[in-house]
Amino acid sequence: RSQALRRRLAADLSRSAPNPPRPEEPDQRNNKFTDFTYFIRIEEDDELIWEGDLSAMPSCCVSNPSLGDESLVLLPSRLLDARMRSWEGMVNHLAHVPTRDEYDDSLMESLKISVVAVREADSVMIALGCFSFAQPIGDFGVNWQPYLYEARSRLYNQWSSNMKPYHFKPSLSFELFHDSNGNGDLFRIKLYMGLHDQADHLVDVSRSEFQLLLTHLAGVDHRNREAVRCALVAALDKNVDEDYM
Repeated sequence: RSQALRRRLAADLSRSAPNPPRPEEPDQRNNKFTDFTYFIRIEEDDELIWEGDLSAMPSCCVSNPSLGDESLVLLPSRLLDARMRSWEGMVNHLAHVPTRDEYDDSLMESLKISVVAVREADSVMIALGCFSFAQPIGDFGVNWQPYLYEARSRLYNQWSSNMKPYHFKPSLSFELFHDSNGNGDLFRIKLYMGLHDQADHLVDVSRSEFQLLLTHLAGVDHRNREAVRCALVAALDKNVDEDYM
């Protein structure tokens, strides 16, 4: 009888004190670019120039393939801006607008840029890559000059639904504004996620697919893991089918 009374009393206490609502968990199935901070390290001839955190532009979380640019856009911080103005080699480089007869890419060729994405909710890190100079992609005589950098290694290997091997490999656009009056600066950094087969670059995936890949690499709970993986494979299949149409 004593045991029965104890159980009844404990049950009455439990009913009179309902569980507090669980704190809302971040949506791990649909991470956006803005759910991450991006740690950037810039080196010139293996000498550290600057390292620190940059944030994604909120508007770049929305995919809009019709505009033709599906990049992750990172905006310079005040600390990076200040370093650009005190970096003698960069100040000299920005003071000259490249022309067909006069241009010098030696500084840009000497740079190495490393990027690590850090999910703010749980500090999970994704080593997006170490990027080396590939080529200038701007027009001669124009102040705005983007420089293309390619990742040195693959980011992630993925099989398609018909068991063909593909991989994701990012590229980076380091966009500078040249000005002969000394007002040159870093405009922005853009990251693209390329889908490759064994031989060729097929396509840069959309922002929604880029964000899905980040979600997969950062990890999700076991209830959502298979759904995210299947969505990534479906996105890969769609890109491959469109490329071969």
